[in-house]
Amino acid sequence: MLFLQATAAGDPNNLVNSVINWFTQNGLDAVKKIVIGLLILYIGFKVIKLIRKRLAKAFEKRGLDATLRPIITSIVSISLKVMLIIAVIGYIGIPMSSFIALLGAAGLAVGMALSGTIQNVAGGIIILIFRPFKLGDYISTQGLEGFVESIKIFSTVIRTWDNKLITLPNGTLSGGNVTNYSTMEQRRVNVTLQVAGDKQVVIDKIEKDLIDITCKSELTLKDPAPTVWVTIGPGTISFDLRAWCKGNDYWTLLGYLQREVYNYNVREGLPCPYTVLGKYNWN
Repeated sequence: MLFLQATAAGDPNNLVNSVINWFTQNGLDAVKKIVIGLLILYIGFKVIKLIRKRLAKAFEKRGLDATLRPIITSIVSISLKVMLIIAVIGYIGIPMSSFIALLGAAGLAVGMALSGTIQNVAGGIIILIFRPFKLGDYISTQGLEGFVESIKIFSTVIRTWDNKLITLPNGTLSGGNVTNYSTMEQRRVNVTLQVAGDKQVVIDKIEKDLIDITCKSELTLKDPAPTVWVTIGPGTISFDLRAWCKGNDYWTLLGYLQREVYNYNVREGLPCPYTVLGKYNWN
């Protein structure tokens, strides 16, 4: 076993001097071990890459959640590479004490500089453990909406309706509000029709017509049944139509109801709400 002598553990100058003395004393034997060590690293990295691919295929065959596959394979790959590097350093004959002290000091400085990155890693772990959303879910967060394309250890990528990919840091994402529209099987569609308060407006008829319009769509669920909530205000009457559908049918049913309610309003010639409140006479 070859040894390096550093008078002050972790001092870069002493460590460099020790390395130079080590090369001077050991010469050709040291070069041979370095070449062999590099060859071991090259072959080892190739083997680790192959292990990672085989592991990913095994996870896919066993039906492991697609969210966890890349995270687990990355952790295994990094762990194997670290162990390989430590083994090669030991083979070459470089004692680890000086390197550990130096790496500890460097790790502290890097950790302070990358505090945000560490926060993102912690956020990624929290997301993977508590699973507020998964791949393919439609979520809303930080004023953005989209489908979850990938969940990585540092960030999460969502795809918007206009096909843009947005990368969100996991630290912010795990600590903020996230609305998941895909968790529940059913969603409620809300469409509001506002008309002017007028004697010709028959509330019961409009309420029944809106229910009939909603029930014509096969996407509308019968249980819970669609309802209309009527709100009478100064000069206006609001009809809030509420219908339930499957989560995947939300946008289709919403578009249908908006179009049909508008056409109904035009067809019936319902009075528009007054722009100046207080002019309506209820007597």
